[in-house]
Amino acid sequence: MPGPFTPKEDSGLIRAIGVSALAANIVNSTVGAGIFAMPAAVALQLGAASPLAYIICAFAMCLFVTSFAMAGSRVSLTGGLYAYVEVAFGRYVGFLAGVLYFLTAILAISGIVGLIAVSVGALIPSLAIPIGRFAVILFVFLFLGSINVRGVRIGARAVETVTLIKLAPLIIFVVAGIFFIRPEALVWPGWPQSDALGRSILLLLFAFVGVEVALVPSGEIKQPARTV
Repeated sequence: MPGPFTPKEDSGLIRAIGVSALAANIVNSTVGAGIFAMPAAVALQLGAASPLAYIICAFAMCLFVTSFAMAGSRVSLTGGLYAYVEVAFGRYVGFLAGVLYFLTAILAISGIVGLIAVSVGALIPSLAIPIGRFAVILFVFLFLGSINVRGVRIGARAVETVTLIKLAPLIIFVVAGIFFIRPEALVWPGWPQSDALGRSILLLLFAFVGVEVALVPSGEIKQPARTV
């Protein structure tokens, strides 16, 4: 049995992603459209006991994030998840992990961009037809690609800007929502049923993931042992 394959450090990449850019990338990868819908879905299942599901899910995600932080601080190679697997278990296992992650990412990105096209079509009826949706999808990929080819510094600034734009409506929503809180809706109803609690936790796990995406460009992170 050959020993584990340890790839060399990435060469030719500019390490321009600092703490703020990495944090923005994590927030941007984690906070998506589901943040507006999942709290309502969890509240429908658990009612006032919903915070319990968030606490349990947050504890579980702490273990997940800690594992990625430890791996990311030790393996500063572009690729994230598959790079960690390759260093630990060798090329073949790393290849399998990379293929699985690639397929997952392709399906996820396709769904997200398709949803963007549908949303734009709902706002602009002329783009609701198939050719219109195709034009929107093409524009999204060309726009993001044009940012990416300009370099990591431009990309990091773009991520920071998008993150601020994304967080603004959430902050406004939370601040405005304080004035609509009904005390009777916050009464603890007792320990929820285990099946409802389990379903809610699984649902929230999808809302919390995202750090693994942010660590894909690890070869461009400044001082990864400290930054990650």
